[in-house]
Amino acid sequence: MNILVLNYRDRKHPLAGGAEVHLHKIFGKIAEWGHNVTLFTTTFAGAKDREVVDGIQVVRYGGDVLFQFNIWRKWKALCAEFSPDIVVEDINKLPFYTPLYSKLPKFIQIHHLWKSSIFYEASFPMALMVWLQEKTLPIFYKSELHAAVSPSTVQELQELGIPRQNIRLIYNGSESHGTDLEVQREKGDYFIWLGRLRRYKGVFIALEAFKIVAQQNPDIKLKIAGSGPEKENIVAAIKKMGLSDRVEMVGLVSSKEKSLLLRGSVALIQSSYKEGWGLTVLEAASCGTTTIASDVPGLRDSVKDGETGLLFPAGKAKVLAEKMLFILNDEEQRRRYELAARQWTTEFSWDKAASQTFKALQEVLA
Repeated sequence: MNILVLNYRDRKHPLAGGAEVHLHKIFGKIAEWGHNVTLFTTTFAGAKDREVVDGIQVVRYGGDVLFQFNIWRKWKALCAEFSPDIVVEDINKLPFYTPLYSKLPKFIQIHHLWKSSIFYEASFPMALMVWLQEKTLPIFYKSELHAAVSPSTVQELQELGIPRQNIRLIYNGSESHGTDLEVQREKGDYFIWLGRLRRYKGVFIALEAFKIVAQQNPDIKLKIAGSGPEKENIVAAIKKMGLSDRVEMVGLVSSKEKSLLLRGSVALIQSSYKEGWGLTVLEAASCGTTTIASDVPGLRDSVKDGETGLLFPAGKAKVLAEKMLFILNDEEQRRRYELAARQWTTEFSWDKAASQTFKALQEVLA
């Protein structure tokens, strides 16, 4: 099978996130099984125009602003060179509207819908454009087969106007970090926040909550791992709150460093206003670490409230602080969450997700 995937990023892009991890995990597996996978995406400083990444032929061209136009502009050349049997639109920003100019079979991957949460992240004109383009999905994609990564996203697509029979629920995978279910590890003296440093990820809410926690616990710290456009603003906020000696900006970390940070943390703080699923939740769980997360679509699926972790109303720093204090003060309950979270991850694998995705591709072709 020849598969052409369209996405704004590949996993090597400096702004890559969970959607790109998902893309490479899924289609890297499919390529490993002997199928030809090509990813057409944007370029970045220092990037090669073409290279093979995880078995996927990555073709980079242009930037974000004109990417929708560039797909249309390069369409005949892409089809002539790679002879795709099927096109996969990985929609995690804007749709590409390939049904307007291509009769090839299509498969639509949806991680989440932005809905009103985009207004936390982008300027009003940009947010409005994203919000309006999401509204067009049932106009152009109603008859296409969609994959959603969580029950919440399935529901959002239905509410938008995509028929349930055209949606397949395919969960993200999870990787084992070698954590023994029977082993109880000593935890460090810090909470961890992990992700892209974007405003909609809720990192400022995490800081406000931590300030409350720090006032009652002189030894506890917060480590923030990741990079992104809000880095300087976060550093300024830490200084303004008087938390410079209590909050550590770790920056980008390797897989091994991430595992060590997660294993040693009291809990992962996932304070995003919007997630398709929350890969970091399962990463933490596989390391035997529980999560305190926003009660929003996606995260309320990956965190079982009161069983594998805790949920709090999105944007409510005071409530988040209360949950953090509970985890700190009740070690026995925390350990129950950790064990349940680790067990929860055993239900997910990238092999399973790739197999279900490939089955859906075959369904489209049939």
